[in-house]
Amino acid sequence: MKRVGLVRTLKGVVAFLAVMAAVYYAAIFPSRIREIGLEEPELAWLVTPGIIAISLSAVPIAIALVLFWKICTEIGRDNSFCHQNARWLSGIGVCALIDTGYCAIGTVTLEIIAGSPIWLLGTAVCMVGLAIALAAFLLSHLVLKAADMKDENDLTI
Repeated sequence: MKRVGLVRTLKGVVAFLAVMAAVYYAAIFPSRIREIGLEEPELAWLVTPGIIAISLSAVPIAIALVLFWKICTEIGRDNSFCHQNARWLSGIGVCALIDTGYCAIGTVTLEIIAGSPIWLLGTAVCMVGLAIALAAFLLSHLVLKAADMKDENDLTI
């Protein structure tokens, strides 16, 4: 795949993920939380805090998508291996760690407050978040090494 096609595909995936996140965070998650509040009257008091808590978890995801968009832009400029991309990949890793920690805290909180069996799903989501963070940090390191090598080669006559 040529660079232009790759960048278009990557940006298309980022746009798709952003739209899906917007749909889930604006409609599906709040709707499901309200349904749970109606199905379990003793948990009705958790509806508003639950919607707020879920909404806060969208912030690191949005930041990570913006950073990935910027990386795609640099790839489009044929500047894949640069120090800025390494920093942005590291930022994506930090966002993944923050969201993973937030998810873990939310899972434990729901287990304590509601006795909810959500811990299994929460654990799976945390494992995926950790995998994303590790991949982002590893890629950041590799891009940084490649950028250093590129800088050295650019100085060679």
